[in-house]
Amino acid sequence: MKTTFTIFKLSLRTILRERVAVSMLGLLVLVLVLLPSGLQGDGTVQGAIQMQVRYSLGFSFALLAGMTLWVSCASVSGDLTSKRLQMVLTKPVSRMSVWFGKWLSVVTVVSLLGLLCGGVTLFRIHQIISAAEMEPSERSLLQTQVLTARKPLDVPPMDLSEEAKQLFIKQQAAGALPPQANMEDLLPKIERYLQVERFAVDKESASSWTLPLPTPPQPGEEFQLFYHYDGLAMGSTQVNGEWVISDPDGESFFRFPVQQSPQGGHALPFTVPKEMAGATSLDLTFRNLAPEGSKIFFQTDQGIRLFHQGGSFSLNLFRSVFLFCGLLSILAAIGVSAGSMFSLPVACYSTMVVLVLQAFSGIVSEVVEQGFPARPEDVSSVVHLFTQARFILFQGILILIQPMQMESPLGRVAEGVLIPSSEVFAVLSLRFLPIIGVAALIGIFFFSKREVGDAS
Repeated sequence: MKTTFTIFKLSLRTILRERVAVSMLGLLVLVLVLLPSGLQGDGTVQGAIQMQVRYSLGFSFALLAGMTLWVSCASVSGDLTSKRLQMVLTKPVSRMSVWFGKWLSVVTVVSLLGLLCGGVTLFRIHQIISAAEMEPSERSLLQTQVLTARKPLDVPPMDLSEEAKQLFIKQQAAGALPPQANMEDLLPKIERYLQVERFAVDKESASSWTLPLPTPPQPGEEFQLFYHYDGLAMGSTQVNGEWVISDPDGESFFRFPVQQSPQGGHALPFTVPKEMAGATSLDLTFRNLAPEGSKIFFQTDQGIRLFHQGGSFSLNLFRSVFLFCGLLSILAAIGVSAGSMFSLPVACYSTMVVLVLQAFSGIVSEVVEQGFPARPEDVSSVVHLFTQARFILFQGILILIQPMQMESPLGRVAEGVLIPSSEVFAVLSLRFLPIIGVAALIGIFFFSKREVGDAS
């Protein structure tokens, strides 16, 4: 342990002496202060805050990822090239101590810079709020929708597989589908159609969604009904309807008439009355009151949500910072291990592949979600074999990067959605820590096999 701490101090001193951290600090200041002034927002305080969180802080962590990649790869391979590490290894120092000392020094530097970015972002947000001229109602809306950490309640998912099978059989029997149609190929599309219909409301009709409440609400507790139209699916320019919030027995608590544009998200705040206290679930009903209007569609992914009070915006922001620091710790572990096995250019290239795969993880997920490809009649066996090989490769890549996937921490902070402390702990300890452990074992194993005694 003492040896590891000594390596840690020496490596930390090297990083500071080479002024990598100082130059990165200057870049981060430019990004956090100057980048928002060059972005074109919507002119609102809410938009300015969200740009500060999403773009400025997000781009800062992108820069930190690049720094982590370079410094972690150079921590071992660079020291080998400069002959510094050979002198260290002549002493009674285990290569495991060298690995962990190098990794801890990189993680310490990037984590401190990440926390500094979070602090500067919070300071800039307070500056924006102080300089803005807002009505009391606008300030209250900002505090309840953006500068907060709300707990979301989503519509519970439904298993639509059986309903999709029945619809396939019915459509095939009616002649709407060819007799040779493959059920397995069409079921995902049918389920998607049923999902869209579940979040649609026909003209002069109504649709309801039941949301179970984890704890009974208390009188005076603040809630928000948030909904997001699927404007592209609707094609209409005006929504005329009514939201009704009631309990499963039909007792109505609130009625909200709406006449609005289908673009963007909308929120309806309300305070829990005495009659609503103790409810275990709520029914959310939307009535489409436009007699000549078109069918109304809500987004199927978090298009209807119920928010209630959760916590502080500042703590929520730093929870997202901790999650990103965890990702940087994984990148540092991969970089130190790559530098323990390869020369600096090869180590940087290998570690960069991880960043690229992480950036394009959405495309990989889409390919895998389509399922194992069946061979069409007009496709040759060679082309089909290539398609299957690509699918298997993407499956393997998805398995490797899946533990590093997160639900957009900065996006949730910008929208005032709570990142629970339990989630941060679970992600860091149960997902990120095992990855770091595996990377450490691989790096230490190959480092111990690497010949470094030749100083020529």
